[in-house]
Amino acid sequence: MLRSSLLLLALTTGAALAEPVLADRAVLKQYCTGDYLTYCGNLAPDGPEVQACFRQNRAKLSPNCQAAITSYVKAQRKG
Repeated sequence: MLRSSLLLLALTTGAALAEPVLADRAVLKQYCTGDYLTYCGNLAPDGPEVQACFRQNRAKLSPNCQAAITSYVKAQRKG
């Protein structure tokens, strides 16, 4: 309970700054979960190995996932 409260606090603190990134992460999850399970499902979801796996399989990813990744990367560069 305390852990989830701390996570909620961390996510809501500075929400104005973090909101676009959180939204982009939600879009990534929405559009890339199937691709993750297909190509990289044996890897921990937030590890650098998954990023490498997605780069390696970029041409095979669904168009929506590719667009979500592009949007996420652009938002990271701005932030």
